[in-house]
Amino acid sequence: MQNGRDANGIKTLTRHILEQIVVGMPAPVLVADAVCPELPVVYVNPAYERLTGLALEDVVGRAWALLARATDGDEQLARLKAAVGRGEACTITIQESRKDGSQLTSAIHVTPLHNSRGELKYFLCSQQPVDEEVSAAETSGAVPAVVEATGELPLLQRELGRARPKNASLDRIDAATGLMRFGHFQELLRRDLAISRREHRAVTLVAFEIVEFDAYRQTFGTKAADSCQRMIGAQIMRALRRAGDLCARYDDTTLIASVLGQEPDEIRPLAEQIAENIRKLGLHNPRAKANRYVTVRPIVIGCATGEHDDPAPIIAQALADSRGKPGRARAVPA
Repeated sequence: MQNGRDANGIKTLTRHILEQIVVGMPAPVLVADAVCPELPVVYVNPAYERLTGLALEDVVGRAWALLARATDGDEQLARLKAAVGRGEACTITIQESRKDGSQLTSAIHVTPLHNSRGELKYFLCSQQPVDEEVSAAETSGAVPAVVEATGELPLLQRELGRARPKNASLDRIDAATGLMRFGHFQELLRRDLAISRREHRAVTLVAFEIVEFDAYRQTFGTKAADSCQRMIGAQIMRALRRAGDLCARYDDTTLIASVLGQEPDEIRPLAEQIAENIRKLGLHNPRAKANRYVTVRPIVIGCATGEHDDPAPIIAQALADSRGKPGRARAVPA
């Protein structure tokens, strides 16, 4: 395909148009990764969210709930599992639960998607509630008909292939800010602490506490606060240029960075420069008492070589000391 036309000169659909087709379809659509044994969900469209009450973040990266259910004598579910195990298409009628607990009886059609070499990559599931008087035969053709009519099934499959790396990183990245989750930060930092012990190298942490950030959030809302943290994180990572330097969202008001191989005294001037760069962003915080613009308070935390395995208590104690409160280890979200 070149310039929107195929080899015969027939106009074809671009990726952007295909995405709009899937998003705008009235039929609820779910796509599961057929390569992974757990069949994790990689995409659901807005119609699926409206039907089930389950948002994209509720299901993406998790095992396909329908296939994870025990069969318990359900012939329809057993038939679906057998078809999926063979990599074949299947149409069933089955009862599910919405997010609010209410019951939903749906006609479900599953279609296997293959790459250009014939390898099974995804399962495409479309469904309609039976009480909308949509027959199983009509439902079975809903999604495949749209895709086949466009002649762009290989393109759709390629785009789904690109989604797999994003799916794998969902548990590592905070969706709201785009920063690393603290749990993943801990894993990497444990590795750096082990290197520190083995090679007698320093590890220094810097917590950047956003001053009066609750006032900013109350004024502009959660989405603006997330965007603000994203911009602050970008300033931190711009200054920490080495591949091994890390930055994560610690909590609602604090970002945390780590530097391997440098002592606290070496890092303090850089931390102060980062704080000044953030102040120069000019992010207005009109209800703040100390400063009308968003500022951060850098807290440099030295990790004595070979003395620590878990970074969480070190960070919690340092933040507690800086705030004049008793230290306590922070629970890390799963």
